Amino acid sequence: MSFNIWEGIYKNFAECPNEGGGFSSERWVTQQTERINNLKEKIKASPESAVGYRTSLLPVVAAMSGNNAKKDKIKILDFGGGLGDTYLLMTCGCAGQIEFEFFIVEAEELCKKGRELFKNNKNINFFDKLPKDMENFDIIHLGSSIQYIEDWKGLIKEFTKYKPEYILFADVPAGQIPTYATLQNYYGSKMPHWFFNIDEFVNALYSVNYDLLFKSAFIGPRLGIIQPMPQDNFPQEYRLGETCNLLFVRRCI
Repeated sequence: MSFNIWEGIYKNFAECPNEGGGFSSERWVTQQTERINNLKEKIKASPESAVGYRTSLLPVVAAMSGNNAKKDKIKILDFGGGLGDTYLLMTCGCAGQIEFEFFIVEAEELCKKGRELFKNNKNINFFDKLPKDMENFDIIHLGSSIQYIEDWKGLIKEFTKYKPEYILFADVPAGQIPTYATLQNYYGSKMPHWFFNIDEFVNALYSVNYDLLFKSAFIGPRLGIIQPMPQDNFPQEYRLGETCNLLFVRRCI
């Protein structure tokens, strides 16, 4: 019997019969802990090879932003940033004398683990909700996370309150397909998950004064191998192919 990562086509999350712990489960926290520890060992052995072509574009955007900005520190919000793997890739990839202040928004269980792992690092902070006492961020980054947010358009509007220069999305399931919700199977959990029409997604950013600056395919493993999104169980018009990276810049108005 074949395994399907995604099942069902729904209009919204309310129709999705989700179940299980999902990204708050003990399995997910354990998996993320193993991932960050393996990355630390890889960076220790060879920092250059750690920042590869399949990683987020954040190290490049952060380096350029830091080089151009006349600030003491570049502030970055990483929504759904796990235990800080993108932070480690960014810091080891930036060769210049750039200081970063990094804020990760994650599930409470991961925040507790993250504070433990980085207890001696004052430049990385963990929050279980968007920080209210921050006036602005230079960059907001979302890696493989916007698709799990029910009110994704509302979240994007929340981000604009911080007036970031750039909003960077990595691994976005967006393309020339209808926007629809589905269920993702994850070790006994069923989690609501969006697939986006690319024009609707770009227009959502445009409506809050952010223009698309860069778009590329995201190349990553699916079921352990590099391949397009495995959706053979979906009708052809709902199959995405590759996910994408999308970089938006704040419009001067």
